[in-house]
Amino acid sequence: MTTRTDTNKTQLRVSVAIADYDTASQLFHELGMDMTTAINLFLKQSIAVNGLPFRPHLITDTDKAIREAHSDQVQHFTSETDWQTSIRHELNKAH
Repeated sequence: MTTRTDTNKTQLRVSVAIADYDTASQLFHELGMDMTTAINLFLKQSIAVNGLPFRPHLITDTDKAIREAHSDQVQHFTSETDWQTSIRHELNKAH
């Protein structure tokens, strides 16, 4: 919903998740701005680039693999010998 005001501006009313609002507000505060300034920056940049100021995309299998590799869910090895020992151990557990 938008409401026109006398100062050549309009008020914009949107619904967002409380957690997202709180997190974004804290982030913007740390950047030295409030939510209104951040939203105005988003709108100005969208106009400047004639689109979204970021590239939206679907998460691909490659993206998922990269995220998994950087997470704590993946076991890392310092040598091939360590890797082989781990494989043998896993195979022995399976039998």
